[in-house]
Amino acid sequence: MPEDFRIETMSNHENRSQAEALGSQAEVATESVSEARRRLLVKGGMAAGPVILTLTSRPVLGGLNPGECISPSQTLSGALSHKGAKVGTCNGRSPGYWKTCHSGEWPIPTNTAFHSVFAVGATAGTRFFNADGSQMTMLQVLNAGGTADTSMVAFHCIGAYLNILKGLVSPVALTAEKVVALWREWALTGKYVPFAGATTPWNGADITNYLKNNKIAP
Repeated sequence: MPEDFRIETMSNHENRSQAEALGSQAEVATESVSEARRRLLVKGGMAAGPVILTLTSRPVLGGLNPGECISPSQTLSGALSHKGAKVGTCNGRSPGYWKTCHSGEWPIPTNTAFHSVFAVGATAGTRFFNADGSQMTMLQVLNAGGTADTSMVAFHCIGAYLNILKGLVSPVALTAEKVVALWREWALTGKYVPFAGATTPWNGADITNYLKNNKIAP
């Protein structure tokens, strides 16, 4: 075999070996990048998990930033995200405050009959009358506590009503007319549907939690 042919053959062999080596290095580099991307995606997915759990575990009836409040119709979407939710500012006083404060603090007379504002209910705990048949005043209902007002819905509705009249509750969350309507539905049916399409109506505890958690009647 001629010498120059052997040199050319060896040269071609070396070139092929170098090309194969470069190809292997490129495959390794590609696999390394892919693996790095996979690990990054996995880490990202794991990091996102707690965020999703946090969002889904937030209270439906409140859980907003301090001082913020929402309407009953916003409780589901508003509690999970502020996007699209109409948020107001509420700094209501507790029903207990109105029970013990000076009468001059009230926006209406303390002897205002409860049922002159709120409907007479269909069951015990939603009907407030004295032994002589006269209507109990709002102050009397506040003082009745859980004895006559077993669900404490009247207690918190009075607090909400007075706070609204004093300008301590944003109308974005609740108005005087709406708290009266809320009470009426609850007192006559034993439940309250916060928004159209709600599959689970509120019971007494849900109503009081909403009023407390949103600082409407804490």
